[in-house]
Amino acid sequence: MTDGNPDAPEPVAADASTDADAAESDGHSSFPPCPHCDDRVVTVTSRGPMTHVAGPCGCRLTPRDVRRL
Repeated sequence: MTDGNPDAPEPVAADASTDADAAESDGHSSFPPCPHCDDRVVTVTSRGPMTHVAGPCGCRLTPRDVRRL
């Protein structure tokens, strides 16, 4: 739909999908799986040199698990 102005830009449809949505639908994600429950690890909270927790699942991680993520 134009307003009669030949120099007016054409409207562009907004695409609601994101790269993360596309990656999820392809079975690939930028977030690695938790080594204990296979949920996607979005955060790792370190409470000391030997105490780490994966988020959002809450599984405890060893220092070796953290290095692999």
